[in-house]
Amino acid sequence: MSTPRPFKRFSPEEDRIWQMLWARQMDNCQLHASRLWLGGLHKLGMTPDRIPDFGEMNERLKALVGWELVSTDVIFSDGQTWFEHLARRQFLITEYIRDEKDLLYTPLPDIWHDTFGHLPLMTDPRYADYVQHFAHVALRYTPQQRKSLGSLWWYTIEFGFMMEGGEMKAFGAGLMSSPGEIEHAYSDAVAKTPFSIEAFERISPSPHAMHNTLFILDDMAQLEASAEQWASLHPAPVSL
Repeated sequence: MSTPRPFKRFSPEEDRIWQMLWARQMDNCQLHASRLWLGGLHKLGMTPDRIPDFGEMNERLKALVGWELVSTDVIFSDGQTWFEHLARRQFLITEYIRDEKDLLYTPLPDIWHDTFGHLPLMTDPRYADYVQHFAHVALRYTPQQRKSLGSLWWYTIEFGFMMEGGEMKAFGAGLMSSPGEIEHAYSDAVAKTPFSIEAFERISPSPHAMHNTLFILDDMAQLEASAEQWASLHPAPVSL
């Protein structure tokens, strides 16, 4: 077995970008985030002053849900590599952080997005199990066959809303990590519609533009059922 890549030590300048992002986004999160995300942020012990120590965070996540953080210097992993790691309960952590000019929005999944956006949700056992299950579903298909399964990830895990206590809460990691995106998502410029497989498959998502339509999940159970629901409508798995 290969030795894990050591986690990077971040510079004061990179910590400064983290501080600016935290200051710009935390008010949005306090207002719009789900209790699940807010609770996860507390469990992981993230702070506004610096990029976390991922060795420490790795131990916390292992204890909470049995997942491992894996350091990578790849900014945008291909889907196959990404899903293979998720299927093994390994979450890839990129070591790139956006430039100051890109505070509001970046199409690249940087360390702020991975850490602040995704990891609080990954502290929940049901959510973490679903992410692993999603990866196993994805690996039944070729990249071409699972193209619209990527859209399912996009409109739920990355940019989904979820009802909570009668309120529509921001749920996706892309909303949680992007000040520009979450503010745009709550504006009248974006149609918010009940989630369905048929509805999101009519839209081709792009990481290079803000959204016009986003979807609202009823609850965690609807999310948990969605990958198998997609698979039932796309019966073209790879022969194993």
